[in-house]
Amino acid sequence: MKVIHVIEICGAPEPIIQQNIEGLGAAGFSVVYVPYDSHVGHRLEPQGIAQRAQMLTQSLLSGGVDYVMAARGGYGASDLLPHLDWAELSKVSPRLLIGFSDVTALQAALKARLNWPALHGPMPGSPSWCEDVAADEMVAMLAAGAPFSGEIVLESPKGQATPEIITGELFGGCLSVLTNLIGTPDLPAPGPQRILFLEDINERPERVLRCWNQWREAGQFDGVRAVVLGQFLGLESEACEAWLVERLCERIECPVFVSREFGHGIPNRPIAIGGLAAIQQGTLRWHLDC
Repeated sequence: MKVIHVIEICGAPEPIIQQNIEGLGAAGFSVVYVPYDSHVGHRLEPQGIAQRAQMLTQSLLSGGVDYVMAARGGYGASDLLPHLDWAELSKVSPRLLIGFSDVTALQAALKARLNWPALHGPMPGSPSWCEDVAADEMVAMLAAGAPFSGEIVLESPKGQATPEIITGELFGGCLSVLTNLIGTPDLPAPGPQRILFLEDINERPERVLRCWNQWREAGQFDGVRAVVLGQFLGLESEACEAWLVERLCERIECPVFVSREFGHGIPNRPIAIGGLAAIQQGTLRWHLDC
């Protein structure tokens, strides 16, 4: 039986998390739920940061734990980065941290500092978990165990020439969260053969372009084979989204693809950070053997 820790490392989950944890148990997991102790105080105050860092460190270090899943995103993940016991974490086998949104900061740091893979995917404390068939697919994949694999359907912007096949290692997550890690030891250095996947929510086109410029000027696009843009929820219209994609394509040399199948909306299909991927005939297929 696979053991999974569900922990409140960011924001408070929706009440439905209890039902969803029961669902994980019914799917064959041994679930350990690690809630935040509200008696400690506010999550973003020093004592709250210390408790959340301890919760995450203990789960990642615990023997016999197969997966660590964030209950929900929100805010506060980057607060934990200076307080994790990186020396001790470097001594244990990688644990797969599952989540997205603000959790991207932790997944990026684990990749940058320890070369651990992670899974960008749904969280049981989010309201969309019960409605998203991708959550069921991810649960089935985790229950089966490694090696993991998945795929997402892509669209190619009009007029863009792309190679017949593009291969590389996957890295990505929430664009604004990752942008705030540039210049820190918690963002993996740019490298060859990388495929980036990026998504976000409630960011105006001008702010997305500002982030994009930061990535470009910081050299984060160096060696990138392709960029896959997921859902950018909160844009005014499809025309606004099309305009934004066109501007992003103008500011990068590698191929850019669009997918409706991951991000803050539905579906949010899992994608492995550190997984090997191939883009061919309108589909990105990935696998991770860990």
